[in-house]
Amino acid sequence: MALDQDRTSRDYLYGRLLAVAEHIERRALHVTGEKRDTTAARLMQRFAERPYSTWKTIELSLAPYRTRLRTLRAGFLYGMEKRLDAVMIKFSGDDYTRDAQLSGEFMLAYHCQRKALQPSDGDSSEDESNDTND
Repeated sequence: MALDQDRTSRDYLYGRLLAVAEHIERRALHVTGEKRDTTAARLMQRFAERPYSTWKTIELSLAPYRTRLRTLRAGFLYGMEKRLDAVMIKFSGDDYTRDAQLSGEFMLAYHCQRKALQPSDGDSSEDESNDTND
């Protein structure tokens, strides 16, 4: 199954946000040679239970990685921030602020978004050229 960018259910959008946040942090860790789990990976279970409050923690934890990427991979960061914004604006009504548990649909979106963020076969560059697409 491929990423469905037109799907706007709350659970699907939260899954996409988690995957993009993980991708940003993973790239920042990679460019500095750090090898450890991302905040998104560590908080995934809590995120599934309380997405709104956990998302705040995850997004705020991205600040030092954004600073690092702004210096080392500005184009990549720009593309990822644009992607986060594109997902965020798809939430409707109170869906974003509702802290109710997510269904398994968020995992589908998480994995589809992760796959979409992977460089295409044959792309040997570290910064994907399609990062600005959403």
